[in-house]
This record gives sequence, C-alpha cells and structure tokens, in this order.
Amino acid sequence: MGKVGLADPLGAARMCTDLEDMLCEIGYSVTNSEDMGALSETKMIVRGHPSAPMHDSSVAVLDGGRAFWMQLVDNATGNVVGLQAYRCDQVDTNLADWCVNYMIGIYMRRQELMVPSHVSPPSGSIALRLAGRLVYHGECWISQNVRNRKVFEVFVRLGTLLSHIKWQPDAVWALVNEQMARNGFHTRAGYTIIEKGFLRWLWASEGVAPVEFLIAVERDSIEAMIDEHLTTGERYPPEQSRISP
Repeated sequence: MGKVGLADPLGAARMCTDLEDMLCEIGYSVTNSEDMGALSETKMIVRGHPSAPMHDSSVAVLDGGRAFWMQLVDNATGNVVGLQAYRCDQVDTNLADWCVNYMIGIYMRRQELMVPSHVSPPSGSIALRLAGRLVYHGECWISQNVRNRKVFEVFVRLGTLLSHIKWQPDAVWALVNEQMARNGFHTRAGYTIIEKGFLRWLWASEGVAPVEFLIAVERDSIEAMIDEHLTTGERYPPEQSRISP
C-alpha cells in the first residue's frame, strides 16, 4: 500500500502561508480558481492568446477538481503580472508512454498537428519510471515588468505546495524550452529533476520547442522542501522590486 496522506500537513499549510506573506511584503497578491475557462480569458487579455491545450477546458476534461490556476496581481496597479496552472492525471503506464499520445490527441482537437521525431525518450529517462498520480504544471508566466527574480521562485513554490496539498501526487512535472532550462529558475523554484529530450518533435504547433526539457519534483522531495523551510526558517529576502527610472 502506498503512502497515505501528507507527511506534515500543518507544515505544508504553514509554508504556504509564509510564501504568500513573502509576496504580500513586496506588493503582490495571489488568487486561485478551478474555473479553467476564466484562465483562458485572462490569458487572452494579458498575453494575447488562449490557454495551451493541456489547460484548455474546451478540449480537455478538467472538471471535477482535476485542475486549478493561479494569478499574481501587482497591488500597486491592479494588473495581472503572473499566471500558472496545474492539472492532475492518473497515469497507469508511465509518463513517457502516456504523455506523447495524450498531447498528440489533445492538440488534434484544436486542429493543431504534433508529430514526434522519436517514439520514446532517451534510454534511462526519468519519464520511464514516473507513474501514478502526476500533476502537470503549465501556463507559467511572469511579466517582464516584475523585476524581482524571487517573485517567480516563490510563486512557483506556492503552486507546487498547493497541488501537493490538494492531490498528494507522486510527482509534479512540466515542460520547458532550452532557454528556460539553462537559466536555472526552475531549480531555484523547487524542481529537483531536469532532463533534455523527453519530447522531441519533427513537427510542432506554434510556440512548442522542437526539443523539450522535462523538469520534475517527486513527492519525497516536496516533503523535504517543506521540512527544510520549517527547520531552517528559510525565507527569500525581498530584493528591489522596482527599478527607479
């Protein structure tokens, strides 16, 4: 029988409160919602295009508490300056087998073509063993007007913790392009695994990189992150959040 429940539910709740407080201290507020249609509408307003298929409620089944999204608001202006979304899937085979087939199908529902260049990821890929209850993290965006790099890290960690509390997944995973993989932001935001070549596309929809990096954090690592935060009192000191003209 697998592990039941959170190792430290109170600690997870306290860390969430700490992260939200950190954002408030530097002038930002966070809200979350299970209305995935509202995510697409908000993204259209702030970014000029709708949600990607994995979080598009018009083509994906996301009801019944299977998904939520978050927005970050600049309290000084009232503008939305950050977005991210999470969805929970039960993967009975492994992520490598499930993901390619699912993504091809869901992009086809939007009449977008995705053709993989390789049938499977490189030998030894972490995706070959990731299975069970898996949470996909997507739509991650922070406005270039947010000058404090800690905002991204805290915002992402908060989302990861909320998904951990909500679904108690075996792992949280995401896909990033090479530029994002190289800058190290996701490592600082709590992801412990990064791997090149999980998905490689011969033909991909607009905005999808031909070679995608898999980033992931497993359940035990999330619980270790919580314990470290509570034990060390680690905080992310506010940097200068605005650059004076």
